Amino acid sequence: MPKKSPPKVRAKKPLARQRALRLLAEGAKPTLELLADASSLSVTTLRSDAKAEGWQLDREPDPDALGRVRAIVAKLLDKVEGLQAASLEEGGRIDKQEIDAMLAMIRGLEKIDDIMRPEGAASQDQIKKDEDVADTLDRINERIVALAVEMAAGMVAQGTGPAGSEAG
Repeated sequence: MPKKSPPKVRAKKPLARQRALRLLAEGAKPTLELLADASSLSVTTLRSDAKAEGWQLDREPDPDALGRVRAIVAKLLDKVEGLQAASLEEGGRIDKQEIDAMLAMIRGLEKIDDIMRPEGAASQDQIKKDEDVADTLDRINERIVALAVEMAAGMVAQGTGPAGSEAG
């Protein structure tokens, strides 16, 4: 009796999965087709799940998330200024719990900024900082050379050599 071969499971092609994962990671709208490619589930299965569970498939991401973060930062700054004014009225006392809460919010905002910042922006910031450092080092080097030339000219004018000895 011949052996039955196991039923063939149609697996998603690795390239389709990789492409879908990359598109989703880079901010593509998570369509059922992309989700199917990334998860190896069928579009029909996902559509059924989405309907049964009430997925919000038509929801668009908020394009002005940066504006929302700026609004939070402005409110936080107002709070800091209010605490400063209150502490001056109370003889320089500041509530430690309020300060700790604000620091936690600031750390959270920094993390949001890191997440929202495009990967290239961070590297561009580093490149700019590196260029600024290089420019500063170039100016320092030029100034050192200019001072050395002035010093050498002064030594020649005075007729002195290295370590104050007479040049002869």
